[in-house]
Amino acid sequence: MNAHAEHRAHRSTGDGELMTMPENHLDQVVSTGSVDERRQASTKTRVIAVVMMPLFFIITFSLCYLSALHAPVPHDFTLTMAGPASVTKQIAAKVDDRAEGAFEITRTTSTVAATQDVADRDAAGAILIDDDGNVTTVIASGGGRTAVGAVQDLGTQVADELGGSVTAKDVAPTTSGDPGGSVLFFLLVACTVGAFMTITVVAQAMPRATTRAAAGVAAIAAVLVPVIAFGMLSIFVGDYDRTFGEIAAVLGVGMLYTLTVGLLSIVLNTFLRNAAIFGQILFLVALNFPSSGGSSPVSMLPTFWQGVHNSWFGAGGYEAMRSIIYFDGANAGRWILQLGIWAIAAVVLTVLAGRVARKRRSSTPDGVESGTATAAAGAGF
Repeated sequence: MNAHAEHRAHRSTGDGELMTMPENHLDQVVSTGSVDERRQASTKTRVIAVVMMPLFFIITFSLCYLSALHAPVPHDFTLTMAGPASVTKQIAAKVDDRAEGAFEITRTTSTVAATQDVADRDAAGAILIDDDGNVTTVIASGGGRTAVGAVQDLGTQVADELGGSVTAKDVAPTTSGDPGGSVLFFLLVACTVGAFMTITVVAQAMPRATTRAAAGVAAIAAVLVPVIAFGMLSIFVGDYDRTFGEIAAVLGVGMLYTLTVGLLSIVLNTFLRNAAIFGQILFLVALNFPSSGGSSPVSMLPTFWQGVHNSWFGAGGYEAMRSIIYFDGANAGRWILQLGIWAIAAVVLTVLAGRVARKRRSSTPDGVESGTATAAAGAGF
């Protein structure tokens, strides 16, 4: 430092003491090596996320949806066939020869039992054959329109084979506000997106939030999201002609489902951190929606997707709500149990995630992680 600089750096205070001024080092040049490597890594992560996330979404979403829904045909379609034993045996054998593996036929002589099978969701449809060869197809519109078409097509073929007429009986009709039976699927989608988007926003806005705080937010979302979504839904379809208790049951299932999705989002954010959005797309959307039974009933899904349906949380939530709305609660317990198992697992995993997050936070010096915590969606807790 030259004499002039020293003179400016030391100035006299009022009582004669010298006050030292800090140097600004403006004459130093920033070199490549002086840039924080963590900041460089954060930038690279953001660029990769921006490029890969939309690509991953398009590929995964398209593959899952198209493989599940591009050509819905019966696969192990549960069907009850009622009529004279000799006739039903002959017809069932012909159906199996023409479309092996398409239908899983249970034969009975009781038309009442066959009809009840459909009402209880023990069968996706039924074909009743009388002594004159006339056919009645027992359908459940609330169980899925494509399944209805499969039963009616088969019933028409059977009637042609026997030379009789064909009529239809709907034991679980849809309402006038939702004739296609698809609006209920909107509730599942809204609960899913509302849950994991809430957690994603929390992870971005408050990356240092504790897992307990995030779980509290998930619980609040679990109450609000289904109520708001069903309120929006009811503007267009009404109350499905259901009682207050039945609507409350649907909302209860929706709340349990939303909480499960929210907790799973916390787990994904904790363990996958910057890659959490990829896990959310795969587990909460791509595998969840096609297998739920909302777009196509399980009886019309390929074998792989039927396996996912019978074990996934989305199917548990949707089929439980469908049972309450259209089937007077028949078989709802089986699907609530499936959802409940996922909910318990989500709670256990969230507790484990909280411990991991605390250990990670205690082993990381303050400020080291904060610069990169929000590098991508789902930065982690």
